[in-house]
Amino acid sequence: MLQHRPRPFGVRALLLGALAVLVTGVGAAFAMPSREPGPVLAAATPILHCAGDAAASARAGRAPVLLIHGTGSNFQANFSWNWARALTAEKRAYCGIDLPQDASGDIQLAAEHVVRAIRTLHKAAGAPISIVGHSQGGLIGRWALKYWPDTRDMVDDYVSFGAPNHGTATFVAQCEAAGKCPAARWQQRTGSRLLAALNDGPQTWPGVDYTQVMVHSDEIVVPHTSSVLPAATNVTNIEVNRICPAETVEHFGLAYDNAAYLIGQDALTHPGPAQPARIRTARCGPPLMPAVDPLDFPTRAAAALVQSASAMVTARQLKAEPPLRCYADRSCTPVRR
Repeated sequence: MLQHRPRPFGVRALLLGALAVLVTGVGAAFAMPSREPGPVLAAATPILHCAGDAAASARAGRAPVLLIHGTGSNFQANFSWNWARALTAEKRAYCGIDLPQDASGDIQLAAEHVVRAIRTLHKAAGAPISIVGHSQGGLIGRWALKYWPDTRDMVDDYVSFGAPNHGTATFVAQCEAAGKCPAARWQQRTGSRLLAALNDGPQTWPGVDYTQVMVHSDEIVVPHTSSVLPAATNVTNIEVNRICPAETVEHFGLAYDNAAYLIGQDALTHPGPAQPARIRTARCGPPLMPAVDPLDFPTRAAAALVQSASAMVTARQLKAEPPLRCYADRSCTPVRR
């Protein structure tokens, strides 16, 4: 793990410091120097649920983790009863974010909340942090790292579970059948403008270690290989069945699956991305990660699915994908002020 001298900042105090400002257009992000701050942020201060002392966690070699939930979810439904408990048990500080509109709205706006969250937790830790994201949560951080280059030096590991990095045919079918969809579903469709912009140029960045966790029975990200990022020394793409062949899990289950947890923990506790050869397959067998209470599991899992279904019903429906922001659109000419 990267070692930096920690600075004594508290997360709670930092959450009060951000102000909303107007967006302006900028050039292509992958041409920017790595410490450029990127587009001016218009999004408000993010809603974070934090636990532990970020600076002390970093000093102990346990990079604090930013937990980013998936489409139609929130921190409580997606992470409070699994990964948050696991991180607390190992005395690793974390912050879980609640994205606006349950992450059903424009990903470009939600990404601004992620940028602020990365900067906030990094400042509190005084050292690089790690990201654990499920579904859209495994994708949206890549948008932040691309268009706000200063965040690249703030992130050590990026662990993604079932991220639609190159789109999903599931949302293509859903949006076409209904003739309308929430913004985030349009944007995660195979062939969307947002994904074309995200994957134009480098898809990963030196200094950030990427671990992409997939399952071949994923019913949301179709095909599941959409999650795969280009091969590099700082990238690992792993199917859970490669670690635990008998594991039976689908898209939502990747947030609490034992094999997925073993992969994620290997990434967080070693330099570089996860390595299958390092993972002890003797720990395969239990379907649930250790932090999940089996007695509490049915209620928690049902509540998570109800949250997703409710968000789908209440989300604002659009007839087309939202336009790209000027900073991400090569054909856009920024307005000079």
